[in-house]
Amino acid sequence: MRLYKGDIPAEYGGRLSSLLDVRMKEGDNKQLSGSGGIGTISSRLTLEGPVITDKTSFIVSGRRTYADLFLPLAKDEILRKSKLYFYDINAKINQIVNDKNRIYLSGYYERDAFKNQFTGMEFGNGILTLSWNHLFSARLFSNFALVYSKYSYQLGTPEGDAGSFQWTSHIND
Repeated sequence: MRLYKGDIPAEYGGRLSSLLDVRMKEGDNKQLSGSGGIGTISSRLTLEGPVITDKTSFIVSGRRTYADLFLPLAKDEILRKSKLYFYDINAKINQIVNDKNRIYLSGYYERDAFKNQFTGMEFGNGILTLSWNHLFSARLFSNFALVYSKYSYQLGTPEGDAGSFQWTSHIND
């Protein structure tokens, strides 16, 4: 991960702003391993390893909150009927074709939700990328990518009220 806080490099459009460049790990192509953690708000788990030793590797990582699992136990009825959670999952497969070619398939999906008696909102992102990296020589290479992304959100108030509304939007690219 790299954070640019101004003077963005030309490869990202050269604008004056900020940019967070996030790169996924490729996964261990030698041995299977995992890591995780349990926190007070959320838990996480990562698994990585070879599909074909020294040729194909994978990595899968996810997080999830569990506030929504405890809300039904609340004494307050309004809290029991509320919804509050987020989750995300990252996955990547890396294939070494030969010394000059690699193929990657990666994906990311996340969802956030909040709802109570007055309002509700949900939003999420999904990205799927197929990449091919080719080395022409030690000084010249190419990266080709097919990318699909989807962003959606919903904002609204409960039905039946005079001012109730549902506002939804989806962007597919």
